Amino acid sequence: MSKSLTPAVRRQIIAFNPAEPGAPSVAQFCRELGVSRPSFYKVRGRFAKEGNAALNPRSRAPKEPAHRYDEDTAEVVLGVRKRLTGNGWDAGPISIWHACVDEGLFTSSIPSVSTIARILAAAGVVDANPRKRPRSSYIRFQRAAAMELWQLDALEYTLFNDTAGGQPVKVTIYQLLDDSTRYDVGTQAFADPENGDDAVSAVSAALTTHGVPQELLSDNGGAFNLARQGAVTQLQRLLADHGCRGITGAFRSPTSQGKDERSHQTLTRFLDAHKPTTLQRVRELLVEYREYYNHRRHHQSLPVRITPGQAWAACEHRPSNGVPIPHADLEAAALAYVDRSVADAGPGDGPPAGQDPQHTASGRLREAAGEIAITRDNPQIYLHGRIYKVPVHLVGSYMPVIADTEYALFDLSDGAESIRLPLPVQTKETGSRVVPLWKVRGARIRDPTPSWTHKHLAYEAEHYPAHVPDVSTKS
Repeated sequence: MSKSLTPAVRRQIIAFNPAEPGAPSVAQFCRELGVSRPSFYKVRGRFAKEGNAALNPRSRAPKEPAHRYDEDTAEVVLGVRKRLTGNGWDAGPISIWHACVDEGLFTSSIPSVSTIARILAAAGVVDANPRKRPRSSYIRFQRAAAMELWQLDALEYTLFNDTAGGQPVKVTIYQLLDDSTRYDVGTQAFADPENGDDAVSAVSAALTTHGVPQELLSDNGGAFNLARQGAVTQLQRLLADHGCRGITGAFRSPTSQGKDERSHQTLTRFLDAHKPTTLQRVRELLVEYREYYNHRRHHQSLPVRITPGQAWAACEHRPSNGVPIPHADLEAAALAYVDRSVADAGPGDGPPAGQDPQHTASGRLREAAGEIAITRDNPQIYLHGRIYKVPVHLVGSYMPVIADTEYALFDLSDGAESIRLPLPVQTKETGSRVVPLWKVRGARIRDPTPSWTHKHLAYEAEHYPAHVPDVSTKS
């Protein structure tokens, strides 16, 4: 390599003139000098551009060396970390960087996140987490717009006070987050263990403040959704009255409410830092928490790490159309689930001939196993013994997610919902094992063509005239 050649050798290369009488060829000259022809031409080319600078190897120092930080910068970084930690907030390099920039604490140049990480490491205050999965290993699923889906979950929190009768005093906190923006729409605390009355109270307040989402996702707790037991909860009826569908996560799949579960960690750490001793103090802290979480805490799962409040303000809102859902439909869906569970004896081959698919047992609801590929040669999906033909523009790889009342496919490339089918699947094509997706009641797909939408709406109008969908497509 030319950078390893001595100045004397470089001088000979520069002085060599192959046009002189009796001069050797370039190849012979290089052999005699012990250099390669590429090195020969590199030195001469550099001399033509840089002059005598070519007599010395180029510096190996990086063109943009890492910026050194001074004691003032380190002091600011460590001070902010101490404050964030003391208040119970995330205090990693990214969180510290945003806090310092937002508050204008850097008086000279702004250090990079990696520089802040080096400052923390040098001070011995790095929170190592070797078991944490790399961010690239996660597949994220979220709705495209605000108000399409809220997530609801509850957690028990133990107060920092003297025990009552030898038992720790606990409160129940209901967390409500918008799926798309992570915006906290209504976290509240109550004295009693998880129950339907408090769940209704928390959700009602959020509906009054922010409007009604299209759907609300919860776990299968008795306060939220009892469809698996064939019953309908008070909360489900409240949501239905406002035109919102209550849905649940997949069986034995707590990650379905992953956004709420992760937010529990943030909330618990915040409360622990302030050590509340009464329910009233918890409620006061929740007001402070929601203001900081929504409007000051930059969320690392949102684009360019904006705050949930910024995402909520910038994002398109797609709330419910407000048309009430009949309670009879809720009860029928719950009974249908039980029917499927009781009658399931195997994979199933679809509903028996002559039976209404809405009320037949078409196989036990199962968790999805692995990804699904829809190919151009075979554009279809297989569900409960039936084949459903899909438009060719949906060719791709998907992650299936099955809940009590729906089957959905999420695009592995961008996490967007691409296909959704209400469960149990309803179609008038009872005699066919292969059914076009537009012949399924309530089917929704991503980026539908005008032709697909027209056929789908016409089919539903003909066979389900009482069912007038607000949105039959998924954009």
